[in-house]
Amino acid sequence: MAGSHTTADHMLLAYSTNYHETAALIVDKNLGFSQSGILVRNNIVITAAHGMKLLLDTEYPTKDFGSYILIIPKMLTVTFNKTPYDSITYEVEYVLLDSRYIRFEPGDQHKFDIAFLKLSKPVADIVPIHIEEEITLSPDEPMLITTWENSDISSFQLKRSFYLFEWRLFFPNIDEDAFTNYRTVMLSSIFFDPASELPQKPHPNAAESIQRRYFALKSWIGNRRPYGLALPGTSGAPVFIEKTFLGIKQLSFFRLVMGYASLGEEMTLLSKNLSKNKETIYNKNQTIITTPFRLNTQPKANTTETKNFIFDKRYLKIIDELSNGSIKL
Repeated sequence: MAGSHTTADHMLLAYSTNYHETAALIVDKNLGFSQSGILVRNNIVITAAHGMKLLLDTEYPTKDFGSYILIIPKMLTVTFNKTPYDSITYEVEYVLLDSRYIRFEPGDQHKFDIAFLKLSKPVADIVPIHIEEEITLSPDEPMLITTWENSDISSFQLKRSFYLFEWRLFFPNIDEDAFTNYRTVMLSSIFFDPASELPQKPHPNAAESIQRRYFALKSWIGNRRPYGLALPGTSGAPVFIEKTFLGIKQLSFFRLVMGYASLGEEMTLLSKNLSKNKETIYNKNQTIITTPFRLNTQPKANTTETKNFIFDKRYLKIIDELSNGSIKL
């Protein structure tokens, strides 16, 4: 991640939030990659599929069930911790990928970028995240990401969090099934240049970067909490919506991080050494978040500003069946 504050600030934010214990570090020691995920059952972790797809390039045993593909990995582990000084690691028994992610054209893969990991044994002493059936997102509600990503630092096992203070619906492509594409819409949030004062509200015809920076600053400037940009390794990290009820901040699990892109929607590889050069990526890049919540397309479900999202019950069925052993090789 590229962060607005110090590494210590982002670490402190991570361990001060609810549900941080459910944030998972996923490592494949054989293939040499890592990404983030979240515990949704005591033996199930969900994450982004685009990392787990690398397992198909190996000789690992697989089984094609038609609607999904099951893989038996080697040396794939998931790690959790409650404090920076202790951790526990579990082996992964199965990895399940939605077949549509594998077989669709590259531009359509964002719709199904989710993988399901079954652990070899249940996780002890950590309560899995609660999944709500639906969530309404308002413009003034920040989102929080908790990640183990380390592409910008030398440390390996380091859990950090950062906020997103602005969001927009994000359509990377429009295919022949426009309705389905709309339901599976992603969201994006700009990595903005901080300021001590809120600038004048831009004209509606102003550049996208200027408008989005203004609304991000408007949300951030009151308390100046740590924010950031999702870099490689943040893929699959949980995204929470922060709501305030009776003066108390509450977090609700919402989506997974897909990655980052420029405002022009192109994937450009950023330098790992961004701690001293963040100004080169301010207002030019955005974090992209995707499944498992879908936009509710029922009449009157959404307004100009607020959007209602519902959990994809296809994925809930997969989670339950993989957890209880109905899906196995």
